[in-house]
Amino acid sequence: MPSEILDLLAPQFDAIVESIYRAGSGLEPWLQPIARVAEVFDSWAVQLLGVNKATGVMAFSFEAGAAPPAAPVEYIRHYHRIDPRLAKTLPQPAGTWISCEEHFDESFVEKDPFYQEYLIPLGGRYLYGTKLRDDETMTVLLGHLGKAQRPPLDAEEKEAFRRLAEHFARAMQIETALEQRAEQHSIGAELLSRMRQPMILVDHQRRIGYRNRNGAELLKRGELICEIDGRLACRDADSDHELTIALRDLVLVPVSNMGDASKPLDRRSLRLRRRDNANVAATLLALRPEATLGSFGRTPQALFTLFEPGAALNIDPFLLSTTFDLTPAEARLAAMIVNGRSTEECARELNVKMSTVRSQLLSVFAKTGATGQADLVRLILSASSI
Repeated sequence: MPSEILDLLAPQFDAIVESIYRAGSGLEPWLQPIARVAEVFDSWAVQLLGVNKATGVMAFSFEAGAAPPAAPVEYIRHYHRIDPRLAKTLPQPAGTWISCEEHFDESFVEKDPFYQEYLIPLGGRYLYGTKLRDDETMTVLLGHLGKAQRPPLDAEEKEAFRRLAEHFARAMQIETALEQRAEQHSIGAELLSRMRQPMILVDHQRRIGYRNRNGAELLKRGELICEIDGRLACRDADSDHELTIALRDLVLVPVSNMGDASKPLDRRSLRLRRRDNANVAATLLALRPEATLGSFGRTPQALFTLFEPGAALNIDPFLLSTTFDLTPAEARLAAMIVNGRSTEECARELNVKMSTVRSQLLSVFAKTGATGQADLVRLILSASSI
């Protein structure tokens, strides 16, 4: 029988391939070619995802298709952990293809919680996918998921998807080569180099673009976070999962076209666990070129900062600003209070009236939830061990 998918794909194939290589070269978001493939294949979802091999946690995901908005969120938060298709795919070498109908019969599907609680109720069914990349640190997968009412892709449709996957793999190699050549030279990086607290810039796929001296030392110690193949990772798997969700919440680049109209966050707080099981408060701040006048480069970045245990004294106002959404003036005042200055000393050193100090301090209390100066100091100093 003639294939509607192949009829739609034929006149668009070259344009989709061009879009794939533009994404690999950083000229357009990965979501753009993924969405075009999903439209042609009438997919429930086409998904490009990376899995951190050290933690087994999904590091990033781009998805497009007809799946409901809840589907990618639920998958990333929980269901990828029990996805039997991932368990079947991850041990295989790069280039191996999986057709789920060949591995999971109906009796398995009827009893499996991934299929019965997640995939089928949300309208999805058959997977055809492959491993695009597999090295010591990261596995990258590409998959087509069909709608529940449709049969699996036929042989010719699978061959067409394989041809596109070959271009995705090559484009990702180009992306990796460009990453290795890139250097972070920006006004923002120069400013971060002067900060006392650890500062690390990452992109939507966790690639580290810059780290200041204390950020580099924090990565080197590896008690809380570390660098794996140029990417930021958490030692604790649950913390690593939290980092993935937090980066997704910032929406540095488009990651899904599944009707998710939620507003991108500008900052996101996290609780990360160290090797000694102590919890540490960290913050991700979205740095978008249009909001920072390009001071941190031409592409969106996330600034990772944290309150290190024992390092809260002489705290940077910038860190307070990013963590508690304070204005620069409020952050300077809060830092001085935490560092032991009285309100009179603050007014004198800042060259403002006492009424201004009181007004700013009331705003700081409202934003942090502190009930007074002593509570403000306690709140900030205890942020390293929440």
